[in-house]
Amino acid sequence: MSEGTRTAPLVEGQVDEAIVGRVIAATETAPLEGRIAAGLEAVIDLAETDPAAARSALRELRGDHRSLARLEACLGGDGDRATLRLGAAIQVALSELASPNPDLRDRWLELTKWLEGGW
Repeated sequence: MSEGTRTAPLVEGQVDEAIVGRVIAATETAPLEGRIAAGLEAVIDLAETDPAAARSALRELRGDHRSLARLEACLGGDGDRATLRLGAAIQVALSELASPNPDLRDRWLELTKWLEGGW
């Protein structure tokens, strides 16, 4: 849902499926080796428009098993490891978005390390 240039990540208390779809679409159009980076870039672009709303959406996402499963499938690999990878990245993002001047781009390396399983 959009209003002007802002994106509402929550619709009626649930993570907006269109936003999850945009992130997944970004990964599907990227070359295989760049899919995680493309998805992360899409998430950061959305978060920059409204960090507080992005933080709220990430908190809601943790309880949205359907959306989590879709995102975990994009990560690929073992299901339990994909869950851990995504959960860790969400926690890093939540921590950054709670800071006085959030900048997820400053956390790019840490986020990609978790998402790509390079830990």
